Parts: sequence; C-alpha cells; structure tokens
Amino acid sequence: MMTLSAMSFRAVALALALALFAGCDGNPAPAQHAVDIHPDDTCAVCGMYLDGSPGPRAEAWVTGRVKPLMFDSTRDFFAYVLQPENQADLQELFVQDSARIDWQQPAHAAISFIDARRSSYVAWQPLPGSMGPTLAPFATRAAAAAFIREHGGAVLGFDEITPALVATLDYRCPSQVAAASGHDSQCLAGPTASAGLPASPHLPFPPALPERSARTSPQP
Repeated sequence: MMTLSAMSFRAVALALALALFAGCDGNPAPAQHAVDIHPDDTCAVCGMYLDGSPGPRAEAWVTGRVKPLMFDSTRDFFAYVLQPENQADLQELFVQDSARIDWQQPAHAAISFIDARRSSYVAWQPLPGSMGPTLAPFATRAAAAAFIREHGGAVLGFDEITPALVATLDYRCPSQVAAASGHDSQCLAGPTASAGLPASPHLPFPPALPERSARTSPQP
C-alpha cells in the first residue's frame, strides 16, 4: 500500500511537471519591443538606408521574423501595414515620437519609439520625411495639437489613416479634409509668410528643407 508521504511526493511532482509544461507551451510569447536602429538597416518598402534622411522612422514586428521590419518614414510604414495581405502577420508596431527626435537627424535609440497604435499623427504637415510628405507621430494628442498650431496640418488616430490618405498625402491641407480622409478633423494651414517655417520654442523642429532629389539604395 502506498504511504501518505509517497502519495504527497507524487502529487507535488505531478504539479511541478504540469507547471513546467504550461511554462513551455501554455504562456504567450514575451512582449516585443522597439529596437535600436543601425547604419546598415534598410526600409522594408523602398529599400533605402535609414541613416542620413530626415523624419521619424518606424518598426513592425511580423510573424516569423527574429527582428522587426524597419521603415525610413511613417508614410512607408503605413503603406506596408495597411496592405490587406500584411494584416494577419502584424504584431507589435512602433513609431518614433516626433517630440523626442531632431527631425533632420532622428535618433537611433529604441527609447525614441512609442506604440504606433496608440499614437496621434499629424498629416498634411510641411516637414519632409525620407521620401517626401510624411506623418508626424506624437505620444499624446496634446503634443500633436501643439505642433499643428506651429506648423499646420490635422491630427489623426491610427485607425483614421487609410491607404487612400497615404497614397495622396501632400504638404498642404486639403480643401476638404472630411472628403479626403473620411472624418471631421479640422486641418489648419501652416505659416505662409516666408519660405521657411519658424522654429517653435517648445518643439525644436527646424525649417522644412527641400525634398531629397535622390538617395542611394544598398548595393546587391
């Protein structure tokens, strides 16, 4: 006959085995985080090097990859994540907080990135990204509104950005934002008194520069 101590030992052993099994197969994968950008990182959409171009970058974790996809602009980022064929594989998404970077020389550190799905974006703003017009992300809607008062544009949530908006994105506010984007956000025009834009005392964004006419893509 099995003694009480032997039965207790077996019960404890069984409980430990079940706990180990659950730890291996029953728990979700660890949360994914933004990673540092490196000089040889290239954009998943246009293939250009991220280093040396203006505007905020973005990262997207997708199924089956050991590191996130990199994007040299938020416009390229949305061009990718909004494609129906990419939706099922999307995991954690990150964009650089425009309030944490020098627009012309964005930071490389992971700490400059924020949750893309919870960010506020300024569309139709005049500061150029890597390949032209882009969206300026902010951690809060208040920070985005402060940027708009200085530079113009309209603040949008992640779910308000559509493929059509991204495809037709420009530096200027549309005459009817509701018609262009399907919502009622007010679009404010930026300064027009001079060719340059005045720097804000609270948001250290430099004047808009002319678009880069050409960039070097990585050699095969």
